[in-house]
Amino acid sequence: MSPPPAPLHPHELDAQSSESLLRLIADSVPALLAYYDLPSMRCVFANEGYAAYNGHTATSILGKTVREAIGEPAWELIRPHVERVMQGESVKYTRQQTLPDGEVRVIEVSLTPHMGLAQGRPGQLGSFVLINDITHHWQSEQAVRQSEERMRKFSLATDEAIVFHRQGLVVDFNEALTRLLGYTLDEARGRPTLSFLSDEYRSAAEEYIREGREDPYEATVRHKDGRPVPVEIVGKTMPTPQGTYRIAVLRDISVRKQAQERMEFLALHDSLTHLPNRRHLMDRMADALSAAQRKRARAALLFIDLDHFKTVNDSLGHEAGDLLLCEVARRLTTSVRGSDLLARVGGDQFVVVLPDIHNRADAATVADKLLQDVRAVFHVQG
Repeated sequence: MSPPPAPLHPHELDAQSSESLLRLIADSVPALLAYYDLPSMRCVFANEGYAAYNGHTATSILGKTVREAIGEPAWELIRPHVERVMQGESVKYTRQQTLPDGEVRVIEVSLTPHMGLAQGRPGQLGSFVLINDITHHWQSEQAVRQSEERMRKFSLATDEAIVFHRQGLVVDFNEALTRLLGYTLDEARGRPTLSFLSDEYRSAAEEYIREGREDPYEATVRHKDGRPVPVEIVGKTMPTPQGTYRIAVLRDISVRKQAQERMEFLALHDSLTHLPNRRHLMDRMADALSAAQRKRARAALLFIDLDHFKTVNDSLGHEAGDLLLCEVARRLTTSVRGSDLLARVGGDQFVVVLPDIHNRADAATVADKLLQDVRAVFHVQG
């Protein structure tokens, strides 16, 4: 039994075998390949993919000019590019290609001059054509652009501050957010979204985002000038072809917060003198008595009312009476200790709670001082 013949070395392959190998390689690559000679610009080589893309076979396309190979409509589109490559310039462009079955694809075309010796002189012999079908990539990019454009239009269509972020970094926001925070988009893009929150809210906000929650929550953001701005934030996760974005809508609730704080203040304070009211007094008095019992100390309660206050109201008017009450409140406030509680319980009546005193004499000393301050002359309306 004779041994099998030794394989041929590549340099021993004949021209026909080399051409077959070249054809095999060209037909195996995913790109579309062709070669056109000069000056006729006729096709002398094309792989099966290129030929089929243009409605030909790898054999029938040979000898056809570019115009004949790709058809009149496509020729009119690419003619300027062909003229450039015939001048020795490398060209790369993207265009749409209508297939024989009517399907429209997006292709990226590279035209590269083939330089060599033409009739013994250096020159251009032809042009290589390399085409990649980028339809899926183009569609993905289009989807991303359309998604971003929709987000942009949405953000511009509202007065609410909107920020888009991805992986925790600012991607885009609208003009309303610039008005809210004072930053331009160029200043904020790429910064961590949480960096705009006050420190005490960052941990909770990070957990909120990580869990993908969409219920509103309140926080405080920092304006560029450093001042705090109370906001209500609503977040939403938005999957896109480019990745998952997070959109956050920020509403300035400064006015609402001020109104809320005002209501809470008035619930516990007198609207005229701004002293604690009866309700606040009862709460604090209970605390003072409990503390005194724990410490085995004493507490005192002083009642103060103004003599002849009705005469002031009747003779000078209620406005003068109000001014008098405010001045009394001011004097009493400056006379009590920081631990004491001064309250207006109605009309011309005031109450002072003295926690942690040692004996009746301490309470009497404070009472005498308060009386002395209140007995000083009042000047009301001149």
